[in-house]
Amino acid sequence: MVISYSQSGQLDEIVANITRPLSGKVAVVHEKLVPVPDFPFPWKDISFWDAMPESVQMIPSQLKPLSIDPNVHFDLLILAYPIWFLSPPIPLTTFLKSETAKEILNGKPVLTVIGSRNMWVNAQEDIKKMIAENGGQLKGNISLRDRHNNLLSVVTIIYWMISGKKERYLGIFPKPGISDKDIAAAERFGQPISDAIAAGSFENLHKELLKLKSVELDPAIISIEQKGKRLFKIWSRFILRKGGAGSAKREARLKLFKWYLLFVIFAVSPIATILFYLTYPLFFWRINRNLKYYRGIKLR
Repeated sequence: MVISYSQSGQLDEIVANITRPLSGKVAVVHEKLVPVPDFPFPWKDISFWDAMPESVQMIPSQLKPLSIDPNVHFDLLILAYPIWFLSPPIPLTTFLKSETAKEILNGKPVLTVIGSRNMWVNAQEDIKKMIAENGGQLKGNISLRDRHNNLLSVVTIIYWMISGKKERYLGIFPKPGISDKDIAAAERFGQPISDAIAAGSFENLHKELLKLKSVELDPAIISIEQKGKRLFKIWSRFILRKGGAGSAKREARLKLFKWYLLFVIFAVSPIATILFYLTYPLFFWRINRNLKYYRGIKLR
């Protein structure tokens, strides 16, 4: 069973490629989460930023009822999701905080599939906790990302989200999102999944996926993400004091957050990256310990 949320359709392509080798061997049921009301795509400018507080604080909203019977047996659950503001997307949070999720996940092996710009480890930590709270057993993770320079990918992802066009921006910026090559190559992960299902054992699934480079990490990006997550939590609480999603009263704070974030990304993060590499030898062991942990699937 695949349960996913893909606003732009990019994640649907990834999931289709991952599950293609299962065709004819395994019955795959795909359930797509549909928010009520649905989030717009492309986003209107303020609605994009308005999703931040609820995403970061993991405040659930509403979903259309799932069409699947939670009592139907399945061998593996694949949870596929993008990243919103270094956090799980609201629709997936809503599902994982529901009673239906408890019925579906309890005692079941789970594989997560992530499509992100380049920062996903904090969101995955939140997802790990919610999987465990629902009685699920995380057995593997696949994370695909935009490989372009961090600052370039900020420009292109915002352009894509606001315009709905996955194309080169102004003819000089690279195509946004995960590359077509990486999306197509995701098919390689299907065989280990098929083998695990056939064997009836998922204990070695993540190890086999890692051999195929299912998780690739940049320590400097993780460092920036950790600092960003702390700031997002502060800003989300500050904005929520002016009301919930869609409240006109919080629009001024959302605009303030928007310009603050862009300033930090383009003016502060390059300096932070330089400082990270200058101090890397001092924190070598801690950095490598964290890299090992984030490649894995266990909770601390």
